[in-house]
Amino acid sequence: MAPMRDQPVKVLEIGVLGGGSVRMWRDYFVNGQVIGADINEAVRAYAGDRLAIEIADQSSLDDMRRLAALGPFDLIIDDGSHVWKHQIDSFNTLFPSLRPGGIYIVEDLDTSHGRYIPDYCGGGGPSCMQYLQTLNDWVVGWRQIDGIEANEELRRIWPLVDHTAFYRGTGLIRRKSS
Repeated sequence: MAPMRDQPVKVLEIGVLGGGSVRMWRDYFVNGQVIGADINEAVRAYAGDRLAIEIADQSSLDDMRRLAALGPFDLIIDDGSHVWKHQIDSFNTLFPSLRPGGIYIVEDLDTSHGRYIPDYCGGGGPSCMQYLQTLNDWVVGWRQIDGIEANEELRRIWPLVDHTAFYRGTGLIRRKSS
């Protein structure tokens, strides 16, 4: 992210909680604008210079579309509910609102595994990690995909993806530059 540090970037973070992360992004991107989105009205208290707060429910596609309309964004961080369906729907809705070369980060992918499954599976369906792994298979495999099914949303998004990377508990998806 160092090349973007002094640029007039626009950042969206889903999940404000105590405000530490959105303030960190505001301080790191010295010429940037940060928008924090959270379901809790109390987080409005963190709004200030170059830091806006939007009240939004990650389980609401209408709210995610409203956030997407605030773009384009250079960086989107999903640190919201961690419920798989919310993560997947947010990604499908918000990724197209990234500028070319923009980065989408999904935090806490460990909720796709082990003891977290009952709390975050949201009634079933693929975990966010499984969904992003399928996206990765499509990006890496390009036109050679055989036997790997992708839903309509992934088929719409994968051509926009430059690359994916996975780190401890985190997925990073970069949009193509052009």
